[in-house]
Amino acid sequence: MSQPLTSFGRALVLALAFAAVPAVSAGQTPAPQTAAQLRTYLAAHPDDVEELTEFARIRAGQGDAAEAERLLKHALAVSPNSPVANNALGAILLAQHRYPEAMDCFETVLATNLRDPDARKGELQAATALALQARSAGNQQAALECLQHARKSLPDDPTLLTDLGIQAHGMHLLEPAAEALNAALALKPGDLTAIYALARVEADQEQPAAAERHYRAYLAARPGDASAHYGLGRLLERQLRTADAKEEFERSIALQPMQTESYYELGQIALDGQHDAEAEPLYRKALERDPKHGGALTGMGILSYRAKDYAKAEDYLARAVASAPKYQPAHYYYGLTLGRMGKKDQAEAEMKIAVSLQPRHMAPAPMQ
Repeated sequence: MSQPLTSFGRALVLALAFAAVPAVSAGQTPAPQTAAQLRTYLAAHPDDVEELTEFARIRAGQGDAAEAERLLKHALAVSPNSPVANNALGAILLAQHRYPEAMDCFETVLATNLRDPDARKGELQAATALALQARSAGNQQAALECLQHARKSLPDDPTLLTDLGIQAHGMHLLEPAAEALNAALALKPGDLTAIYALARVEADQEQPAAAERHYRAYLAARPGDASAHYGLGRLLERQLRTADAKEEFERSIALQPMQTESYYELGQIALDGQHDAEAEPLYRKALERDPKHGGALTGMGILSYRAKDYAKAEDYLARAVASAPKYQPAHYYYGLTLGRMGKKDQAEAEMKIAVSLQPRHMAPAPMQ
């Protein structure tokens, strides 16, 4: 079997090959000539990894990805750990959406050189795309495992850690989410995506001081984010800081009038304060955007019950329990309303459901 030449020998052979080809005039592309020269060289030296990789890049640039892949796989058969060949093959596979195969190539490089820029970039792109693909297919666990796997090769990449934290939070894995996001911020302090994501995790962890600190840090940099004002409002509302919460919900609406959740939360504040006339238009605003909003339907049912309009209350609350079957206040007030209407058996059934549920299981989903 022929052996790869030394760098000097390779240069000499290629120089001689180039000398036999007419010069390229300005404006012409040299790629076909270069390909012909490399083909001649590789016929004599088929195991030269560097030139196999260069030839593969030329063929890929000419649109022959299959030939490029064949050349690179041959190069890797000769030198399995070649960084240049692995990165080149990984790039081709990434472009073809063959993400697991691409990650194998990039991870081979990263196993020996964690700082290789092409391998780091390729691994991050492939892992992110694969996780997104899994999420789109409804497989949240596969998305999480993909990002966890990539973390082994990119333990210090803040973007990957942030994506991992957000994915874990979406699956209600609060401790892993907080760990990944704190690690991301340790590597890239001040990253707004990680700060906002961590605020949401801390809110769910019942860490109000930390969550408020991160919400406010985020909003100091991005005061025009309506969703963040809503999130801070929800946090303040849970702490019974009603005036502060109301201010944040109103800011959210001013920034994004076409929404549902801030109107609903303001309606709840008005309802809890016995300001029924103020609550009704707010609930109606929420229902304009989402006619099946369980919380707003319940609010309208409670307002009708207080007004002793039991037929209207029954209609709203029946729709509320259908839309939000785990929302305790809907079942409770539906039971009260049915009792007022003389429907004893139905009323008792609703009251049993209400007792079985948590006292304040929130109906609406977090604002997106």
